[in-house]
Amino acid sequence: MRTRQALVAVLATSALALTACGSDSDSDSDGAVVSSDIGVEVSGDVGEKPELSIPDDAPPAELAVEVLSEGDGAEVAPTDVVVADYLGQTWEPRAPEEPADQGAEGTESTEGTEDGAAGGGASPQDSEESTDDPASSGDAEPYVFDNSYDRGEAAGFSLDAVIPGWKEGLAGQKVGSRVLLSIPPDQGYGASDGHDLQNDTLVFVVDIVDTIGATATASGEPVQDLPEGMPSVESNDGAAPTIDLADAEPPEQSDSTVVINGDGKELGTNIVVNMVQASYPDGADAISSWDENQTPIVLAPQQLTGIPGLAEALQDQTVGTRVVTRIAAADNPTQGESGGTALVLVIDVIGTF
Repeated sequence: MRTRQALVAVLATSALALTACGSDSDSDSDGAVVSSDIGVEVSGDVGEKPELSIPDDAPPAELAVEVLSEGDGAEVAPTDVVVADYLGQTWEPRAPEEPADQGAEGTESTEGTEDGAAGGGASPQDSEESTDDPASSGDAEPYVFDNSYDRGEAAGFSLDAVIPGWKEGLAGQKVGSRVLLSIPPDQGYGASDGHDLQNDTLVFVVDIVDTIGATATASGEPVQDLPEGMPSVESNDGAAPTIDLADAEPPEQSDSTVVINGDGKELGTNIVVNMVQASYPDGADAISSWDENQTPIVLAPQQLTGIPGLAEALQDQTVGTRVVTRIAAADNPTQGESGGTALVLVIDVIGTF
């Protein structure tokens, strides 16, 4: 069905914010070295890029979770969206390979993002094949397959959309904590045939920056005097909003309208939203990110342009804002058929980073 595919497409696109090029393990941090119970040594202060020293011993057979520095913030719930900085390294070192034909830029792209960055690393939630970019062949050396520190911003992801070792290891931790995870293949990418990390034990250092409740809704002051023809949106006691299209007219042109002015903090670079989507004329096919097996959506700035008028509507807004986007049939053509389907989206901004 067209409408279900549209929402799924937004959910899938949000993962692009977490892909990045592979990176080396150099660290300019001179923080204290912490020795873990599993023999891994971690240098660097919380919030700074760590450096890992992994012993030659066999890796733990089971998931190992160790809090290297405990924060005093909110506790992460098992379904939350977590905002974190992280570095991932394989337990076993790897011998550098001969570089492939990489072109003028010197990087081999395995996936493209909307802003032109090549995707070569493996974030906790991606499941595509990952490659590193070693400079030359030689002896085995530490293999850092991804880290957010070099990108200069934390990542956001739902714990319902990451590898099992991340979900189990981070649920119950506190914001502000630095957590060490040693994840065996069966709780990492062991079930992803052909994945570059399928057979690896993965070691992560995770700095938890924030946590956002998965069922959150908009909160703030309703806007008065809305344009004519708008759908009616109801939301009671923090429940997911419902859409009534009985007296609403399909739009001739796509637009976005703020219907609740948020009462939270100012929006940062990325936003976290919950969304309901329905089709005119009756909205009987409504689906939402509050539904079972769905998750909140993390949107980077370039992804806001995929929803007509959303970036403009959110200018100078805050967390808690609710936007109603009406998408004209002409902007949502039906594949293989003439014409298209008019849609309405209710978008609640529940977090930012």
